[in-house]
Amino acid sequence: MNKRDLLTRIIVGVMIRKGYVDIHSMHHSAKNARRKNEALLFQILKQNKDTAYGKRYRFSEIKSLEDYRRTVPITEYQDYEAYIDRMIHRDETNLITSLPVIAYAQSSGTVGGRKYVPLTQPQVNVYTKHTVTRMMACADVYLRRNCGRGLKPGRGLYTNHAIYDYLPNGVLSSNVADVAARQLGFLYPYILSNPYKRLFTQYEAEFRYVNTRFALQDRNTMFVFSVFLKMFTDLMLYLEKNWETIVDDIEKGSISDIAKASPEVTEMLKAKIKPDPERAAELRREFEKGFDETLVPRIWPNMSVICGIGTSTFEQFYRLSKTITGDIPYDFSIYGASEGLFAAVDELNSPRQLLLVRSCFYEFIPVEDESSILCLDELETGKEYEIIITNLAGLYRYRCGDVIKAVGYLDECPYIQFAYRKGQLLNLAGEKTTEAHMQAAVDEIAEKAGCRILNWSVDSIIKAQPCHYLLMLENDEGKKLSEYTDFADEILRKINVRYEHFTDRGVLGKVVIADLKPGTNAEWMRIREENGTSASTIKPVRIIDTDDKRDFFTARIIGE
Repeated sequence: MNKRDLLTRIIVGVMIRKGYVDIHSMHHSAKNARRKNEALLFQILKQNKDTAYGKRYRFSEIKSLEDYRRTVPITEYQDYEAYIDRMIHRDETNLITSLPVIAYAQSSGTVGGRKYVPLTQPQVNVYTKHTVTRMMACADVYLRRNCGRGLKPGRGLYTNHAIYDYLPNGVLSSNVADVAARQLGFLYPYILSNPYKRLFTQYEAEFRYVNTRFALQDRNTMFVFSVFLKMFTDLMLYLEKNWETIVDDIEKGSISDIAKASPEVTEMLKAKIKPDPERAAELRREFEKGFDETLVPRIWPNMSVICGIGTSTFEQFYRLSKTITGDIPYDFSIYGASEGLFAAVDELNSPRQLLLVRSCFYEFIPVEDESSILCLDELETGKEYEIIITNLAGLYRYRCGDVIKAVGYLDECPYIQFAYRKGQLLNLAGEKTTEAHMQAAVDEIAEKAGCRILNWSVDSIIKAQPCHYLLMLENDEGKKLSEYTDFADEILRKINVRYEHFTDRGVLGKVVIADLKPGTNAEWMRIREENGTSASTIKPVRIIDTDDKRDFFTARIIGE
């Protein structure tokens, strides 16, 4: 066993044990969760009472939750923009948080331009605590329970690339996942197949080539970690197209042109690459058998867990990834945003996530009754709530724009699932058509048409009489899906009785389907990345809610 493999065994073993501690902490916090959550609130208020924001709202005088709600208003990002602008451009401190801001998370927001969300070290620590180590412990529990063995230490495949953007004040500006991940950089050579203490940016090399090249060469790769499962499916679609070239490079110890590596990175890669004809022959045999549900277990026999957000908007990418991963369990990871980490999975193959009591202070507005505000122990299972947070980095009673669904409890702490973004509900006629309704229609169309629909977007056509929805579908097989308009209408009528009610009365017109040019969504992502948005924060465009999205997607309708 070489030194790197030995250190991998030791470090991964320690991380698994650390993950058990972290999960135990999650479960322990569920006991008397409300008391602990309110204690966090008063800790935050005490820490920030002398900031400009704390003085403005008299944090030092707040003695109860009722005082807090009466004194401090519910806020949105624009309430902090002036402060954040001063922090970035004038290097001012102690405005909204007394803690040093170590980075700014870039977020595109629900609507409009980019947001810069301050990150402090305690907030980033929450992310590092509940990501990789938690995943490893969950996998170890799963394997012991179902396979009679624990997690075999090995390295993993991380699907994202790095971002090295800096603001005028010299502070890092990236996505929160990247900020948290890079703090583990000293461990990269021992927990990732990529043998460097850094990740490559998209401008230095084709990161999909680099990541898959090293992961393929390592037969014992044992986990995949994605922010979203879309990143994993994108990586595997890339591999399906380029595996022959990559395997040839593994065999010869070469670096082909598809690596798109800068001269500096090329030299770095050459220093770590050796010809491996034996592994290349093994890979070639397995790839030639085809990309079916046995593929990942065949090329990586030690693969034990696939981690990434794969619910709600990303559920279809989970289903796609299952076509090549077979029975490998999934960790649906965490639920959060640039503004904070809110919940995490505590067992594999489960979509529910336990609210993290010590990450933020939470308040909830019931979707059915917006006149009341509840605490975490007052949620009703099966009902939906808009989430409001007070975080560890200077946001107070902040509306994230997310709606969650309570799906159960552990002691006083709710299990939740992300439901949808505010504004991501289609409601032209008051019928409350959801993204899930549209996804169900898309799934039925894909099955009936015998094709794969990875990307779809829907626009509200309000100038037509009657108003209706335009469902734009993209498929690579060249199927004319616009022929399924009547079928889509039938599906929506079955699954949403209010849609049926309003279409029967002519208040709402039936949905219309249009075909998008193949590659439309990939082009949208590429343009956003070129404009400085991190790929890991670019979510599939489901609901057309801005003019720039509308102009982009409608211009790419086939036949328009």
